[in-house]
Amino acid sequence: MAEELNPPAGFAAVPPVNQSPQQQINGGPQPQPQQQAKPQPQVEYPPEQEPVQRDASGTPVWDGKLILRKQVVANGEPTLELKFREPTAGDIERIGNPVTVGMYENNPKIHFDASVMTQMMSRLAGVPPSTIRAMHPKDWNNGAWLLANFFMPDL
Repeated sequence: MAEELNPPAGFAAVPPVNQSPQQQINGGPQPQPQQQAKPQPQVEYPPEQEPVQRDASGTPVWDGKLILRKQVVANGEPTLELKFREPTAGDIERIGNPVTVGMYENNPKIHFDASVMTQMMSRLAGVPPSTIRAMHPKDWNNGAWLLANFFMPDL
């Protein structure tokens, strides 16, 4: 038989409430303003990633694909993937080298020139710079690191 517990003297019994503390203070759940849903353009999600292709030595083959966490508009079409081509010396001559390596310290430091890298990513993906600027910061960094090896010396 369960016995009923009474609150200590000076305390009032409070019935259990399934509300947040803020709702309890404000007197209960507040109506949420209705927002009109914006129509989202239909985006075709990239297929599940295939196993990484490797060359005869077992080294992964560079395919230039960057899967995005946030959709961007590229050449008027929404997309969740950018495909970069390999850069050429002409690309570096025209745009500049977006990566510098500081070799004058105990630990070499890699630095990205953000504006040059944005222009380089735009050129190599065949999209306007505004597409690259609209990318999520992590997508931008992933793209920069995807391309970085082309702009650094073999050490």
